[in-house]
Amino acid sequence: MLYTIIKPLLWLIAHIFGRFRVSGHQNIPRTGPVLIVANHLIWYDPILLGIIFPRRLWFMAKIEIFAVPVVGFFARLTGQIPVHRGQSDRAALERALIYLCEDKAVTIFPEGAVAQHERLLQAHTGAAMLALRSGVPILPVAHTGTRRLFFGRRGWFPRVDVRIGEPYIPQVPAGISRKAALRIVTEDLMLRIAHMMPDEERGAYTVLMDELDQEYKQESLQLQPESESSRDA
Repeated sequence: MLYTIIKPLLWLIAHIFGRFRVSGHQNIPRTGPVLIVANHLIWYDPILLGIIFPRRLWFMAKIEIFAVPVVGFFARLTGQIPVHRGQSDRAALERALIYLCEDKAVTIFPEGAVAQHERLLQAHTGAAMLALRSGVPILPVAHTGTRRLFFGRRGWFPRVDVRIGEPYIPQVPAGISRKAALRIVTEDLMLRIAHMMPDEERGAYTVLMDELDQEYKQESLQLQPESESSRDA
């Protein structure tokens, strides 16, 4: 109830201070469980996703948020999930799994910290663990420009771009260790986010993206049909 009341107010405030361009809206599952993974630029990111998505979201948030006056009150009242960062928080994981079993949309920022320089940070494996244990689809989301709403030097009314990828269920090779599976799934979901971001903001995943782009170009060249001249020869 409270979430429903607050959302229109936050939407109005957000559109007073910035412009928003959203692509991939059709990729959002309207019902059923989904694990939303997004890059993290500023404290405002949960509000941004909350007003953009047509369905209610539940966030995994650092436990320090719950100690902040007013903010912590609303976080507890709306059922957000407190997470102890820097350690294996089994209680947070189990609560998120329960939410997913209840067909809720759980949102997590895999980097686990704010990327203050607007470049992707190396991700933790919590999102991958949730995805593998629950078996629910992952929905990758990439956004840019949210820091400019508060720290921008490009004038008033900056633009925020949000790209929503296609949902997918991660696949891992049979017979590999749990640690290797978590690494593969984490790397894959972060590359999906990086793919939707400008080159200069891919940060820790720049090299991997460059390698994938190079592999794609080589495969494309190999699949190109022979030219008329080469066939005549």
